[in-house]
Amino acid sequence: MSRRILIVDDDRDMVRTLCDIFTLRGWDTGKAYSGDEAIDAQKTSAYDRVLMDIKMPGLDGISAYKSLSRLFPKLPVVLMTAHRIADVEQTNARVVTKPLDLPALFNMLET
Repeated sequence: MSRRILIVDDDRDMVRTLCDIFTLRGWDTGKAYSGDEAIDAQKTSAYDRVLMDIKMPGLDGISAYKSLSRLFPKLPVVLMTAHRIADVEQTNARVVTKPLDLPALFNMLET
């Protein structure tokens, strides 16, 4: 299994921290800070997985997820949220809650 993941969150500290954690686990990481940047990054770099926050200014995580799913139907995307959001239930996205349960997240992404 290839281990290239795009981390997407408007909180730059969160992106940096998650990239550091994933790098320590042997993943190659990419960074994006908005839904639009995530779509552009996936188009240019073809990541194997995407871990993306839902609440972001501009194109939010749910809208970006829907676009990524149309463009890359086999791309696994996991959405992160600190809140219960009804729109997520209408997608087939995998969702994790913040604070992140890292062992469960790695299990989800590595299988």
